[in-house]
Amino acid sequence: MMWSLQKLGWCVFLGVTTVALASCNGEGAMGSANRDCVGDDCPSAPGCASEPCDAPHAGCAVDSDGDGFGEGCAQGPDCDDGDPVQTGKEVCDGRDNDCDGVVDNGTSTSCASCQRNCTSVRFGVGTERPFSVDGDHAIDVAQDDRGAVTLGQRTGSEGVIWIANSAEGTVSRFRTDAPHQETGRFLVGDSNDPAGPLPAARPRLTMDPSRTSVNLLGDVYVGNREWIAYAEDGSRRSRAPSPTMGSVVRISSRGARCPDTNGDGTITTSTDGRYLPWGQDDCVLWFTDLQPFGLTRIRSIAAQDIEGPTGDLQQFVWVGGYDSNLIAKLDGVTGEVLFVTESPVRPYGFAFDGSGNLWISTRASQEIGRVDTMRCVDEGSCSGAACTDDSCIKQRIAAPITPYGITVDFKQRVWIGGQNALRYDPSLPPASRWSQGYLSGSGPGGVGISVHGIAADAQGWIWGAQIARGVVRINADNPAQFATVGGTPGFGNKGIAIDGTGNVWSIAQDSALVITPGAGLNDATVETNVANTIVGAYTYSDMTGVQQRLVTRPRGTYQQVVERCTEGRWGDFRWVAETPDRTSIRFRIRTAASRDALGAARFIGLASTPPDAPPVSLSDALSEAGADDAPFLEIEATLLVNQLGAIASDTPRLVSFEVSSDGCP
Repeated sequence: MMWSLQKLGWCVFLGVTTVALASCNGEGAMGSANRDCVGDDCPSAPGCASEPCDAPHAGCAVDSDGDGFGEGCAQGPDCDDGDPVQTGKEVCDGRDNDCDGVVDNGTSTSCASCQRNCTSVRFGVGTERPFSVDGDHAIDVAQDDRGAVTLGQRTGSEGVIWIANSAEGTVSRFRTDAPHQETGRFLVGDSNDPAGPLPAARPRLTMDPSRTSVNLLGDVYVGNREWIAYAEDGSRRSRAPSPTMGSVVRISSRGARCPDTNGDGTITTSTDGRYLPWGQDDCVLWFTDLQPFGLTRIRSIAAQDIEGPTGDLQQFVWVGGYDSNLIAKLDGVTGEVLFVTESPVRPYGFAFDGSGNLWISTRASQEIGRVDTMRCVDEGSCSGAACTDDSCIKQRIAAPITPYGITVDFKQRVWIGGQNALRYDPSLPPASRWSQGYLSGSGPGGVGISVHGIAADAQGWIWGAQIARGVVRINADNPAQFATVGGTPGFGNKGIAIDGTGNVWSIAQDSALVITPGAGLNDATVETNVANTIVGAYTYSDMTGVQQRLVTRPRGTYQQVVERCTEGRWGDFRWVAETPDRTSIRFRIRTAASRDALGAARFIGLASTPPDAPPVSLSDALSEAGADDAPFLEIEATLLVNQLGAIASDTPRLVSFEVSSDGCP
């Protein structure tokens, strides 16, 4: 667009983000031969030329609208010779110049609509602000060689493992990378003993934590079985009567980034092997007593994070009371008990598959249970009795052995420990779902099999803890191929967990082994005397969050906060992404008057690619959702693969994105 200021002798050009000035000779009228060409008027040398300004019209056979575009014109043909705006060449003017039905397409920045005082900021590959996946703004994502954001390796969020110190009434958090330091220790309920150096100061009465489950954010839920009395030497004495015979606590993995839960204005939390008095650690988010709801002796627990209708994660946790034969569903954010229902079998262990089925092991009988949590959504829908049919909401399934530990692999097959380690494949005909008892009797070298904790990894191996007999490694596709890992017998292997790097943790009562698997069945190295500050650990459920990640569809999020002036408004959002088949990236936004207030604001949907294409209007999206066009904007990109349990699938890639705003002074 050109403004001719004849009296001042200046031509003012408004470009995409800047204002340019150029000198004129004479009247400066379009088509006049008495001035030099400037800017887009120049057919050969954009920016400045000595040829006269009617050069674009030279040779025109037809130019009905006089815009310099048409048959035979130096600037090329016209797409609508009856409209001087539709020239066939798209420019930044808020109009459809090339007659393709899209305004300002093909321009390079989010300021393409030429908003007044428009500014834009770019993030990602090839920009001045490269992406970074270090920090809590990035969950389950990584970066490729270019720096584009990709899905991670289905790992636990913070690279940590949570180990319940059953004899102490605490849970410890350790780094999974060497040297495996303890980064926090937390009481799991109100104790009658003050904090002190560990392990010397030991509560005489503890809540006996045992079962753990880690959600997609890296936070742990810990189930407390009961109150247990211990002697001064740490020996277990008796079950103590108490009004609290079952409880669950949630503890955050965020450390110094935890919320100020006690309201003292400071984030206070444990950072080593010393726990804080009950109520003083900000990372202990909530505690729920389950005794009023009838649950006693908590022997099973499982986190469940479900994608809601607006793309947010709905956080739940399911808890089982063994003595009471009841299951409770809790709100994962608040700890509120949503409903309680009878379990199809006495719940001793929980594991979810990717379709929302809660699989249950029991020590009371030779069977496993299943609850379809997509249909079991309240007390009424779950009130029916359990049956043996696959179509039931609650199902009882006969098993060849009495189960112990339980897990689900990425192919959605259920595995149980016990006298053997057995596979149940619900996709097969009912008569052939159980694998044969390949592991009954003894293994190589006469080593017997009695599996307590059991876990699946991302490479197709199953790992079982056999107390003094070592850790067994099983080919998940061919259970006849199995071996005991050298260097693990005689250790007291109780619990088993897979960390984010694929290493295997075997937990005894006073320390852990870390196994680094090789490619072959008998290839592995073993690190001993790890986490040797744990106290009376009796923990063998999911400790890292890998189990939930392996069975659900791959998902990762990346968030970025952008700030603009108070007086302005948000403009356009553009992105560059790569989305192979069965992958997508979904964008959401939220705004607030300050950075701190963003956490309480609600996200609204912005775009999903495919099918959407840039640009999209931020201000329009906010207006349609009834949200404020506030100066702090948070963008969330969620990378998705539409395949349950995908391991080696192609990943979507977020290469870059750009945000514009306008109206600032």
